Amino acid sequence: MKKFIILIFALVLAVGLAACGGSQEPEEPQEPPVVEEPSQEPEEPEEPEEKTAEVVLYFANNEYVETGDEQYEWMLTETQTIIYDDEICLEEAIVRALIAGPEDEENLSTGFPETVELIGVEVMDGTAYVNFEGEGLNGGSMQESYIISQTVESLGELGSVQRIQFLVDSQEAESLMGHISIEDPIEVTMD
Repeated sequence: MKKFIILIFALVLAVGLAACGGSQEPEEPQEPPVVEEPSQEPEEPEEPEEKTAEVVLYFANNEYVETGDEQYEWMLTETQTIIYDDEICLEEAIVRALIAGPEDEENLSTGFPETVELIGVEVMDGTAYVNFEGEGLNGGSMQESYIISQTVESLGELGSVQRIQFLVDSQEAESLMGHISIEDPIEVTMD
């Protein structure tokens, strides 16, 4: 009888295991979800998109400067291709090109002394605010006249600038070098 009880017990155990386990395959252990860590490398700032423009720049006529002979034009034009971007507007790039000087150095020169530092140029409502550091503004009346005229005529060629307000150290000033008044904006007069 012991054999019979063991057999029944084994049969009940087998049926119980079959009922509980069924025909399911054992489940694979689940892997924890992969969490991407933020990149440790800083994102590179986007490079400003470079743009180019062909512009007319006004420079001093070397023949006039050397001789003072009024039969010569006192300023001549030179066409240059200017590179600018979202950080430096076209108007600022033009003033920087005037400071750098002409490509034709044999016939043309700039009135800007090497000591001049441009802080920046901003344009609002047709007025270009051209801002220089005061420390480098040294020179005579002819240099000051060229700086003003080169800037006004060159920016005036754009058509979008109707007047230029010169600033020294981010403030309105009486003059750039002590000879010509710049207290009011200078109107562009294109012939």
